Amino acid sequence: MSKSESHSPATLFGTVFFGLSIVFLGLIFVYVLLVAYSRAKETRSWDKVPAKILKVEIFESRPTPNSPVQFTPVVEYEYRYKNTNYLGTSIKRVNGPSSDRGRAEKKIKPYSKNEEVNCWVNPNDPNQVLLKHGTLAPLYTIWFPGLFVIAGLGIIVNAVKRFTASRKAE
Repeated sequence: MSKSESHSPATLFGTVFFGLSIVFLGLIFVYVLLVAYSRAKETRSWDKVPAKILKVEIFESRPTPNSPVQFTPVVEYEYRYKNTNYLGTSIKRVNGPSSDRGRAEKKIKPYSKNEEVNCWVNPNDPNQVLLKHGTLAPLYTIWFPGLFVIAGLGIIVNAVKRFTASRKAE
């Protein structure tokens, strides 16, 4: 590739497009991490209410005959909020099955039947309740995709500088 080809408008377009792609991907991950953080932070403002554990078990299921067994941790508890009794089943905001029985057992290990625990109730929807807050780690890891945004912007700025410098030299 000759020097003039490396500073052609097509090369500028390709480099800027690549830089914008890196920026776009970085921004997507920054957004996802910000949403995860805000959802975890939101539950910390919910009302803390006492609850009584009614049931602690692991539910085994096989969605299809060829799929592996899935283990779903189940903690059922009763709580009273604003003079109304409710039944809750969420340990965290996002619950789901695991193909590893040990992982499911680890989630229910802190709870036992008839135990008094605290739960957090969404004041706007008292049926939305959880026993454990999500992690705030997404905020602490947001720097990593932020590096991609900065790198992509650097690629774009460098490409434009080189292109304009080569045009001035001609």
